[in-house]
Amino acid sequence: MEKIRFITDTACDIPLDVAENYGIDVAPLTVAVDGVIYKESYEITPQKFYQLCRECKELPVSSGVNAQEYLERYEKALRDGCTNVCVVCINSGGSMCYASANRAREEFYEEHPDARQKMEIEILDSRTYSIAYGIPVLRAAEMHRRGVALADIRAFFQDWFDRVEIYFAPLTFDFVKRSGRVSGITCLAGQALGLRPIIDIIEGKTHAAAVVRGDRNVPGAIVKIAQERAVKGTPYGILVGTVTGLAEDLSAKLQKAIGDGLAGIFSAGPAITINGGPDLLAMCFLGGKRQTGTAG
Repeated sequence: MEKIRFITDTACDIPLDVAENYGIDVAPLTVAVDGVIYKESYEITPQKFYQLCRECKELPVSSGVNAQEYLERYEKALRDGCTNVCVVCINSGGSMCYASANRAREEFYEEHPDARQKMEIEILDSRTYSIAYGIPVLRAAEMHRRGVALADIRAFFQDWFDRVEIYFAPLTFDFVKRSGRVSGITCLAGQALGLRPIIDIIEGKTHAAAVVRGDRNVPGAIVKIAQERAVKGTPYGILVGTVTGLAEDLSAKLQKAIGDGLAGIFSAGPAITINGGPDLLAMCFLGGKRQTGTAG
């Protein structure tokens, strides 16, 4: 009988208590703020990070999970009698987590050669960010509880990552300007005219999807995109920083436009806040399937 341990990283933006309830092991990224280093989620909450963002002198820096964190989790899974470990990582193009997980797998089998026949470790590059890979990890853990076979869970992940899309709107420009996600000229124009860009993240790459004037028009613009691109009847999620009122407005509009399916409203963690700023609003949903490859 398969006993699967799901491992992901804190950049998935799933609260630790929720992950724990599903038996998901979450490895921490670290974030440095003016020289002070914190383990994401474990030592700093999103809300505390938003506060530090407004006070910090330099742009905070996020670092991926180191190999030792993954190695310790593989060893625990072996002690717990797991037959399979499924690691789902933040986009490998934007973080070292995927490389660290693979390096830890090599070290694990070198140190525990007998484990090759006992426990398989599979590592997936989600090719995406935040709740766009956090939500499917939760769903996969739930599927495992229901007795769904690993082969079907693999197919679920493949389909999800081949279709998921993120759309986010930074409502202030200091962080996106410093991170390079939006040009300095666009930031100046946005500040002067009250313009708000809506940026998509598909296959780990960003692109300006729309521009609206004023914060209050952002939820409607995101809903319009979802109506055009989201596959009805599939789950979607909302990510928010400090602008919780806009997240509630977006949720209500989405329910009317594309129906039920909200997986939750989640707080944006440091990894994505560093690039979008604390005043951000985002959502992810499943669109049409793309022609692409996967990592394993």
